[in-house]
Amino acid sequence: MDDSIQDLIKKREELESRKAKLTGKLEVAKTSLGEIDNQLKDMGLDPNELELEISRLKRERQVAIDNFISALDQAEQVITTIENRIKSL
Repeated sequence: MDDSIQDLIKKREELESRKAKLTGKLEVAKTSLGEIDNQLKDMGLDPNELELEISRLKRERQVAIDNFISALDQAEQVITTIENRIKSL
C-alpha cells in the first residue's frame, strides 16, 4: 500500500508541475495579448472591434481598386483617342 501512496504523491507532484508550466504559459500569453491590444490602440483600433475594422478596410480597398480601374479605363480612352487623331493626320 505504501507503493500506491508514493505513486499517488508522485502523480500529484507531476500534475502540480504541469499546472505550474501551464500557468506560466498562460501568463506569457496574457502579457502578449495585452501588448498586441496596446499596439492596436496606439494605431487607433479597438481590439474588440477588429472584425468591423477588417470589413471596413476591405471595403476601402475595393473602392480604391475600383477607382484605379476607372482611372486606367479613362486613360486608355484618352490615349486611344489621341492615337486615332494622329493616325488621321
